[in-house]
Formats: sequence, structure tokens, C-alpha cells
Amino acid sequence: MEVNDPAARSAPPAQRRPARTRDAGRLRGDDDGYSIVEVVITFPVLMLLVMLVVQFALLWHARHVAEAAAQDGLRSARGYSSTAELGRQDAQSYLAQVAPRLLLAPTVDVQRTPTTVTVRVHAGVLSIVPLGLGVDETAVGPVERFVGPG
Repeated sequence: MEVNDPAARSAPPAQRRPARTRDAGRLRGDDDGYSIVEVVITFPVLMLLVMLVVQFALLWHARHVAEAAAQDGLRSARGYSSTAELGRQDAQSYLAQVAPRLLLAPTVDVQRTPTTVTVRVHAGVLSIVPLGLGVDETAVGPVERFVGPG
């Protein structure tokens, strides 16, 4: 790159640089310590966001476990010669085997009428962030019954 202006060729290099790069070089040394302040401010916010993501993943999993327990209790309670108590025991057994510490104080309520069975599972969810979340899942199905010909 050739410079045709004789005054520009004889100027020292610091004067030939654009003002923008001179100011940037001077400002770079003035922000010492700001990276520590940025980390102190952003790290707790980032950790809270990660904990919220984990909390909602636990809530999502707890809903699926409670739904599966309700369906398991429904399958047991809707049998031809079954009882509501058998459905309740099977749902509680499922919860104890699959997620013994995920669901807090689970309750299983089974209602069996001559035509339908309703199984309701209600529980609190293990909490990382104190939000007081809970799950409430219900499964409903017909009672198996024998219907004669005609």
C-alpha cells in the first residue's frame, strides 16, 4: 500500500492510525475488574435458571409417573371380579417401586361403580426450587362385565 501524500508518509505511525483504534487501545486498560463483577452478577442468575429447568423436568417426570400409577391401578380395579382396594394397592405399589422419593406423600383414591372405575393419584413433587408443585392425575375406565348372548 503506497501513500502519495508526502506529509502522511513523514508522520509518525501513531498519528497515521485512525482515531478509533487509538481510543480503543486507551479504553482497553480501563475495565480491569469488570469481568469479576459480571461473573458475580450473572452466575447466580444462570444457576437459578438451571435449577428451574431441572425442577420442571422433575415435575414433568412426576406427572408421567403419577399417570402411569393411575393407569396401573385402573387396570387392576376394572377386572371382572376385582375390587377398588386391589386397584389402590397396585397403584401404591407402582409408586413405591418406580419413584419412591420423587412423589411426596402420594395418595391414591379409587372409586368403583357398577359401570366405571376412577383412579386418582395426588402427590407433591420433590423440590429443588421451593415452588410447592404437585401432581394430580386421574384415569377412568369401564368395569369389565360379562354380557350374555342376545
